[in-house]
Amino acid sequence: MSTALTEEQKFRMHHYNEMAKLLRAMKEHYGEEAYEVFVKHKGENVYNEWKEIAEKNKSNSIQDLIKLLWEPLREHGFEYDVEECENGFKATCTHCSLYELAKHLGITEEGFYMFCETDPYITKGFNENIELSRTKTLMQGHDCCDFFYCIKEQ
Repeated sequence: MSTALTEEQKFRMHHYNEMAKLLRAMKEHYGEEAYEVFVKHKGENVYNEWKEIAEKNKSNSIQDLIKLLWEPLREHGFEYDVEECENGFKATCTHCSLYELAKHLGITEEGFYMFCETDPYITKGFNENIELSRTKTLMQGHDCCDFFYCIKEQ
């Protein structure tokens, strides 16, 4: 992490750290169910945001999702490749700014629930017929995040 942080970066670091502390305290008191409740609540908000984005975009294909979700991430330090496969699209993220921040703050466990577990809600909110699968995340210590988007079989 750079030593010369902007005020916005300082605010985000403080905000995410405080959110992680609260989430950690809830987990200590209520157990793993605290994570489930957190993800469900945050996921509902994310779902609604991406449903609105899709409605404004007037097109909600997998290609549209990739364009609207993934392309802006490059300017925020994310490194990834997207490739079209026979049955859908594969995105492999090898550098995630949110992971780097969580690692710096020592909140990768909480970061997984704060940032990664809402990905299915993004997809579902954008288009109920798009299915997301993922087997690895940087936040969980893997070498990459592997996303696969496809149209659900009818």
